[in-house]
Amino acid sequence: MNKLVSIIIPTYNYGFIIEETLNNLLEQSYQNWEAIIIDDGSPDNTGEVVKKFVKKDSRISYVVQPNSGVSVARNHGFEKSKGEYIQFLDADDLLSKDKLMLQIAFLEANPEVDIAYTDHLYFETERPDVTYPDYEMNHHNWLPKINAKGYEAVNTLIYSNIAVVSSPVLRRAIVEKVKGFPELSNYTEDWEFWFLCAIHGAHYCFFDNDAARTLIRIHHKNTSKNIQIMQAGELQFRKRIVKAVQDSPVLSNPEKEKLLERNAASTQKLYKYMMYHANLLDLSQLKILHSLTSTKTFISYYFKSLNFKRKNLFKKSR
Repeated sequence: MNKLVSIIIPTYNYGFIIEETLNNLLEQSYQNWEAIIIDDGSPDNTGEVVKKFVKKDSRISYVVQPNSGVSVARNHGFEKSKGEYIQFLDADDLLSKDKLMLQIAFLEANPEVDIAYTDHLYFETERPDVTYPDYEMNHHNWLPKINAKGYEAVNTLIYSNIAVVSSPVLRRAIVEKVKGFPELSNYTEDWEFWFLCAIHGAHYCFFDNDAARTLIRIHHKNTSKNIQIMQAGELQFRKRIVKAVQDSPVLSNPEKEKLLERNAASTQKLYKYMMYHANLLDLSQLKILHSLTSTKTFISYYFKSLNFKRKNLFKKSR
C-alpha cells in the first residue's frame, strides 16, 4: 500500500493560518502524497508562506489563479494532480495523524467503495483542545453514516449534506466521472458535488475510526455567512437536482419519481421557512425571494407570511 494521494488545497487570504495546515501534512504517517495549493488570487502573504514549504519539500506545489471561487480552485488542483486517491482539504482544516494511512488502507481492502468518509470535529482557533461535533457547538452530531450506493445514497443526499469537504478520500475515477465540483454553485458546492457523485453511482462508506478524523476550524473568516444567502443557494441547488435525477444512469424510473417528490417537498418547506422569517419591508430580501420561484408562488407565500406574522403579533399582544 503505497499509492499516491493528491491533497488539493484551495486558499484565499489564509496566509495567517496555512503554515499550520502544511505542517500538519508533514506530520502525516502516510508519506506518499502530493499537496497542490491553488491560491485563488490572495492579496495577503499566502504566497510568501507557502513558497517556504515548496522550497524545502518537493511534494508541495503552489499555483496562483485569478480570483474565481473555491470550486474553480479545486478543479484546477485536480487537473494538476497525479494521485490515484484524492483528498480535498480546506486551507484552514487539519487531518488527524493517521487519517490518510487508515482511509487508504480501507479503500485498498474494499475495492467496491469509491468514497470513504470519516467523522469530523470542529474547534475554535483560540481553543484547539476543545472540540464539538457540530459547527454551532451544540454537541449535535449531524453526520449521516451510510454504506450505500444508488438510490439509498442519493436519497440520503436529497435531505442533507453527507460530509464536510475535508473528510472523504476518493478514488480518482469518481471525480473524473462527475467532472469535478459544480462551478456555479453558491454555498452548496461540496453538498452538490457529493450528490453528483451519488447520481453517477458512487459507493459511499462511512469509515468509523476515531484515529481518522478531520478537524474543522471555526474562526472569524467562516462565521459571517448570511443565512438567507445560504438558503437561497440551497434552493438553486434543489432546482438543479431535478435535472440531475431525471438524467441519472443508475436510478430506475420509480426511484426517480420518489426522489423528485421528496425534493419538491423539501424545496417547498425551505421556501416557506424563508418567506415566514423574511423582513417583508426589506425590498432586497423580497427581490431574492421573488427570483427563487414563480411570481404566482411568491405572491401566494407573501400573503401567507403576512398572515403568519399577524397571528404571531396578535398572540404576543394578548
